[in-house]
Amino acid sequence: MRSLPFYPLMVLLLIGLGGYLGCDPNSVVPPLDQVVNDSQVVDSTSNYAATIPERTSTTVLIGSFNIQRLGPTKLSNPEVMERLVAVIRRFDVIALQEITSVDQRTLPTLVDLVNRTGQNYTYTISPRIGREATRYFEQYAFVYDANRIAGGPDFCYVVQDPQDTLHREPFVGRFRTLYPNRPFSFTLINMHTDPGEVEEELDVLAAVYKNVREFEYPEDDVLLVGDLNADPKKFGALARIPDFIPLINGIPTNTRKNNTLDNIVIDRQLTKEFTGRAGTIDMEQMFQLDRAGVEDISDHLPVWGEFTAAEFTPGITATAGAEGGVLR
Repeated sequence: MRSLPFYPLMVLLLIGLGGYLGCDPNSVVPPLDQVVNDSQVVDSTSNYAATIPERTSTTVLIGSFNIQRLGPTKLSNPEVMERLVAVIRRFDVIALQEITSVDQRTLPTLVDLVNRTGQNYTYTISPRIGREATRYFEQYAFVYDANRIAGGPDFCYVVQDPQDTLHREPFVGRFRTLYPNRPFSFTLINMHTDPGEVEEELDVLAAVYKNVREFEYPEDDVLLVGDLNADPKKFGALARIPDFIPLINGIPTNTRKNNTLDNIVIDRQLTKEFTGRAGTIDMEQMFQLDRAGVEDISDHLPVWGEFTAAEFTPGITATAGAEGGVLR
């Protein structure tokens, strides 16, 4: 909601913490703090939809997608790659989880396919994150339309977790729309919890959110996105952060359509750029596939939220109209 000068993160560090922040796996990053213990429960005000709206000149679509083990198998399947391309092109910014390929050419190959017909998408990607004990590692990524969004490697970092409380530490990225007047700036915390440790990790994630928000100040539009492996009713300490609401509530986000696992969570008092519209992409409907065909793409559905491209300013409201978010 508040306008923020868009400086590289290492500039912020020189002012605040000292050191260097970036996508380097050895970067100095803000450590986890104590878990918050506020008492307000989470609720939702979104207007859920199964069909994603078109992008407009006054709105941006922010998404999240657990891409389920993106690696050589999917890379070798042209139909799956084409459908991943079609999903990504619906978004201005999409946070990806579960990139498992050791080959660092996998995501660039996917983005090249996205740009094959003249688009201008680019990406930032985390180092491989996981635990040596399990020998299982994933990467997070943000893929975004550089014709509409500013970002880049200098504006991202992995949250430091010296006590190893999280299996996969979050990947944080800063973005700004290229809207000509009052561009909307925002920070995304990209997270994939461990389903075997989800209750503990969600409580830690409450502290992560608190720390990132303090670190990013004066940026106040800090959104948690990703595969949280939990219904909002089971968010624990995360649900007790005042005014923190999930945009997907009571709606399945897996391809079997029996669990709400993925979400976009915002502070409803601060991120007034949210138009009130959010949902999933029903890939059975989008691609005219049966469930087995969709599961070749992923066992998760993409989730999305719609926001105004302009930063909220008191006295100038933003509402969702038939064609999307419209500045009034």
